[in-house]
Amino acid sequence: MFKALASLGLQSKRGNSGEGIGEAMMITWVMIPARGGSRGVPRKNVRLLAGFPLIVHTIRTALSVCDPKCVAVITDDDEIAAISCAEGVRVLREPPTTGRATLDEVALKVAHELEAAGADSEDIFLTLQPTCPFLSSARLVEALAAFEGGAGSVITVVDDRHLSWRPGADGEPIPAYEKRVNRQMLERRFRETGAIIGCRLKDLMEQGTRIVEPIRLIELPKEESLDIDDFADWAVAEHIASRRKVVIRADASETLGMGHVYRALALAQELARHEIVVATDISHPLGPKFLSQFPFEVRPVDGDDGFVELVQSLTPDLVILDQLDTTDVYVEAIKSATGSVVTFEDMGIGAEIADLVVSDLYENLSVPGHRQLTGMANAILAPSFETARQPAQFKNDVENVLVVFGGTDPSALTEKALEALAKLGFSGTVTVVLGPGVSRPISLGAYALKGEICSNVSYMPGIMQRADLAISSAGRTITELASLGIPVLCLCQNDKELTHTHASARFGVVNLGLGALVDTETIAAHMKRLMETPNLRQILRARALHESSARSNAAVMRRIKAKIGWKDD
Repeated sequence: MFKALASLGLQSKRGNSGEGIGEAMMITWVMIPARGGSRGVPRKNVRLLAGFPLIVHTIRTALSVCDPKCVAVITDDDEIAAISCAEGVRVLREPPTTGRATLDEVALKVAHELEAAGADSEDIFLTLQPTCPFLSSARLVEALAAFEGGAGSVITVVDDRHLSWRPGADGEPIPAYEKRVNRQMLERRFRETGAIIGCRLKDLMEQGTRIVEPIRLIELPKEESLDIDDFADWAVAEHIASRRKVVIRADASETLGMGHVYRALALAQELARHEIVVATDISHPLGPKFLSQFPFEVRPVDGDDGFVELVQSLTPDLVILDQLDTTDVYVEAIKSATGSVVTFEDMGIGAEIADLVVSDLYENLSVPGHRQLTGMANAILAPSFETARQPAQFKNDVENVLVVFGGTDPSALTEKALEALAKLGFSGTVTVVLGPGVSRPISLGAYALKGEICSNVSYMPGIMQRADLAISSAGRTITELASLGIPVLCLCQNDKELTHTHASARFGVVNLGLGALVDTETIAAHMKRLMETPNLRQILRARALHESSARSNAAVMRRIKAKIGWKDD
């Protein structure tokens, strides 16, 4: 029935020449059954997935572990046969009518012909499905190890615990569980994936089935368990196959602030369908502490050298550096181990050799314009601002003042703003937002002010939308406030913030300069002017909304991908 078995060269595999496997060792045979017809996805075994015919993924997994002479594709189709031959494996042709046989029946016929061609009864016989393209070579190794441990059969499975039901004798539904609990608390149940079913040749020939006790289950991660049956499965396969590996570096400390890790989190969320690793310097504990709250892999590193080692071990498709000024030596070391390097707010020499520089706050004049994305339209904000489309309501009277000076407020500008409000005798509500890096005690009562002090804020837009006026430093908070149309009185935390182009009247901001050099009386005078001049606040509001209207995290990521040559996904 099957052709070409006699040419498999079994004697040379078991000869006494000292070459090959050796007579005392068993051979592993792999059968990949692949019919040309398919109802759910027409011609799916030859349909391109990630640039290759579907069956090629399984063939290459088999070849990563097994000898090509011992890997055979069983098919009734000329195109599948040609593709398989090109991959260097054996092709065993069967008539189209055989496609109606069960896999056990096909396997049994192949097993008998293998034995007639010289295969040993102790050899291992594995069936791999071409519709399971993400099976890893590690699972094949695990399967072979199970036979060495005494397994009669190996079967790949996936954890399939769910609240499920079955029909009773009278047709009424009966719960297939004892208690309604979270899925993770249910009794473990495994579903076969079909990716691997294996046994020894002798057991298959004696019992007529590949399921032989003792059975060993090989549990697969969800990704490897995918078995493509229809176009819904194919869509999942395309998602998995097109995932990339992205490493993001960002640190946080009292001097660095929290802005870099906030943006790292937003970037990770925007790229979440890919494999994300967020790296942060272990010598700055604020970073690991903050990032560990979120569902991304966080890898503490020992400074820049430790990060380079991490990148070299992961060889990612993209590295994003949110570290301010980088060196050329540092960026060059990273570029040697990755596909692309994108750096944020980088005025260092390293920016000149990065693939792309992104900065909404200022332009790096040493980097060509085609390798930069600048301006407020390219700001990355906390993900919650992507859905907060309703601007703050404008009121003629200022009833609520928001005081927010970033994640660490190293210049203690919060207290200076509260002193100014106290000088004015402000009788409205004051909302103070303290970042995770602010540990000093602050009390509104000490300034005879009423309102609330907020920390660990989970939804910042909700806090901001209540404000009629905000007092802030010149970081990314300015863009968050602008997106909601809130006029801002700005006090810069440091010299670098003085260079931020978005902290100006064009963007709805009255910038008083370096906060440490501005006295309380000056701050109070500007507050009074803004509070008593609603027309001015209306102009600032209109400018803020206009300048921020084209901005979104998704749009920024699309521009980044286009610049580095990624197809939009």
